[in-house]
Amino acid sequence: MDIKEAKQLPRWKRYKLRKSGVDVPMFKAGAPKGYKQSERHIEKRKRFGPDHHNWKGDNIVEKTGRTRAERKYTATECEKCGEKNKRLDRHHIDGNTKNNDKSNVIVMCRKCHMIIHGRAKKLVETAKRNQPKAVAARWN
Repeated sequence: MDIKEAKQLPRWKRYKLRKSGVDVPMFKAGAPKGYKQSERHIEKRKRFGPDHHNWKGDNIVEKTGRTRAERKYTATECEKCGEKNKRLDRHHIDGNTKNNDKSNVIVMCRKCHMIIHGRAKKLVETAKRNQPKAVAARWN
């Protein structure tokens, strides 16, 4: 099959033909060759934060504040214990996820974050309490 014929077929049909053993050329995804984006479009795409066209300011939900903090503060180690290569959380000191100032956000590992919020002790107690049941269930 030549390229002209293949371009006229939808993607799913080319896929099916390829699976059945017909030699169908592959096409790279993206804009066609020679396509150039306008300067205005490129500048619009570069904007973020208050300059972005879809910026909502502080009129956001809690999860969005956490997402903004994750994007803004990247790190490779916990600021509290120094552990590396772990999943890191962003802790908001004042509890307000909309407040993403550097003085309000600490990057830390999950363990340290759970200790600060008091969830680590509760997790350990629950595991100790449930362990005999889990072990008995596994062996019966």
